[in-house]
Amino acid sequence: MSKNVLIVDDSKLMRIMLKKIVEELQIFDLIEEAENGQVALEKLNDINFDIILLDIEMPVMNGVEALREIRLRHKAKVIIVSSLAQIGSSYSAEVKKLGADGIIDKPGGALDPTLAQKKGEGLKDLINELLNE
Repeated sequence: MSKNVLIVDDSKLMRIMLKKIVEELQIFDLIEEAENGQVALEKLNDINFDIILLDIEMPVMNGVEALREIRLRHKAKVIIVSSLAQIGSSYSAEVKKLGADGIIDKPGGALDPTLAQKKGEGLKDLINELLNE
């Protein structure tokens, strides 16, 4: 059975970084990208995704608004990938309430590649965990 992932982030650089992490798993047949929540919802009309990696801060439609819509119509597992959704933040509480399946800090950190790698490993573990539920 094919597995599909959608990466939603307004930063092209972050989408590239997340795509690299996801590709390392070698389990997805399709890796799609969207630059905001509205584009993501349009893609969701045509393709069933197993996993959605969703940023919070984006123009046009942010991740919180997108998550609200996704939960109404789709069964995909949603992982919030955002530096805003730290544990205990108001965003963290809100996306949990809306049914996010996981929250992880962005794997940025050009200053510290080992930290980026560690966060990438954490993201891969979370994806595997959600797919095996």
